[in-house]
Amino acid sequence: MPVGVVASTHFPVWKPREKDVKRYFHFDRYVSPVLAEKLANDPHYVATHSFFPLIRFHESWTKYRKVGKPRKKKVRPLRYAAHLDAIIFAKYRADLASLYENELARRNLADVPVAYRQILDEHGKAKSNIEIARDVFSVVRKLKDCVVTVVDIKSYFESLDHANIEKQWSNLIGGTLPADHQSVFKAVTKYSVVDLDKVEQRLSLLGTDINGVNRKSRRLRKIDVLRREGKKQLCTPQEFRSLIAGGDPAQPSLIQKNGFPFGIPQGTPISDLIANFYLIDFDEIMSQWAQALGGIYRRYSDDIVVVLPRTSVFSPDEPKLRLQTEIRKHGSKLEIQEKKVCVGEFVTNGLGIEWRHISGTSSRNGLEYLGFEFDGMRVKIRNSTLSNAWRKMKRQAHGHAFAFVRHYRDKGLSWIRANYPHASLERSILQDVTFHQDTGYDTWTFVKYARRASHCFVGFHPIFSKQTRRYRYFTKIMIAAALEEAITKVKPRSP
Repeated sequence: MPVGVVASTHFPVWKPREKDVKRYFHFDRYVSPVLAEKLANDPHYVATHSFFPLIRFHESWTKYRKVGKPRKKKVRPLRYAAHLDAIIFAKYRADLASLYENELARRNLADVPVAYRQILDEHGKAKSNIEIARDVFSVVRKLKDCVVTVVDIKSYFESLDHANIEKQWSNLIGGTLPADHQSVFKAVTKYSVVDLDKVEQRLSLLGTDINGVNRKSRRLRKIDVLRREGKKQLCTPQEFRSLIAGGDPAQPSLIQKNGFPFGIPQGTPISDLIANFYLIDFDEIMSQWAQALGGIYRRYSDDIVVVLPRTSVFSPDEPKLRLQTEIRKHGSKLEIQEKKVCVGEFVTNGLGIEWRHISGTSSRNGLEYLGFEFDGMRVKIRNSTLSNAWRKMKRQAHGHAFAFVRHYRDKGLSWIRANYPHASLERSILQDVTFHQDTGYDTWTFVKYARRASHCFVGFHPIFSKQTRRYRYFTKIMIAAALEEAITKVKPRSP
């Protein structure tokens, strides 16, 4: 520890949870829970710890599209930290999270930022995105004639100003960042990354198995060989320095550093909390403004919804303009995506209230929020949410069909068709498909999610059962089609 460096000592002892201790391959070894607890709770160690680069890969998927519209692929960069780095991030996230919750309570903002937090209902149970969406729709029903504005902050994580992060971080801990906090702050702002595919090439982690029965099985990853041989990390420290960090003059460094005064990586254990507390002043300003007008303001990370009585604004665009003006005061790179802005209103009619879309490309048929759509008369699961579930179901059906046909190809076509477990597979697929709508609920099944939503939205005339019933019907067709495709491509042998 350098002379004169002060480290924080006033935080309680932190114990890692099971999910805090990672087991994936990275540049360092797996860290046991005992060692993790010891090192993460030592501020002097953290203050001088050298963080490894994050490993980056890209996740891609085809977005939901309406009939006749072209397919559009979305790519999202994801990054993950080395074992000990992730543990340190998790420890400091836990420390800051408790301070953040206290600050939210002090500012009367406990219900305003709704992402990445545990928000309790009146019975002490944690709310999911279902209950959070219901709360917003309930405000709409109470106000009746109201203006609704939904906006999205463009490239939110990549636009967070480092000076404001440090300011809000310092406010939470009540003073200048001590050396250990400064170390973590620098690691998440002046972060560095390496691309996974380049690491695999440089370390020769992609190879072939000449004994494989087909082209796909012959393509064997050497990383899998490392795992089978009991290796604990991608490479040795010496290999990291020479092959990854540029120690060998013949091998240029693969490390890319963030040299900008803004931007944090998505994927570290502390990134979500920073994304929350970064806008605490903005949240307070906008929430107080909305409350003063008799409405509400809510933020789910980079997604914002404002509901105001129609008589409280001169124009339906007023909330949008206020959001666009205010957000610029909290970071030079922050801006509301104009193409993702939706402005609409609910108006009373003879039967109750109805949705009227005013501008924007989303929420054309009803207010879309956290996976649900409300048109004033009924609530349904959004088409894009169901599309995501369908994509997972289709992937699982095809994987099972090809594995089954390959395994039993010698038994012949008739046996395969007669013994394929259609019913059990249908049940398994409908149960296993999960919804990743909120932290802590990523193990919910398709059926359980729809059932809980139905119970939660009693009185809103939900049509979830009608939507899921259609999916059950099409699941049968999908399973049969996947089997036929597998039979055509694998070509089982005649008995």
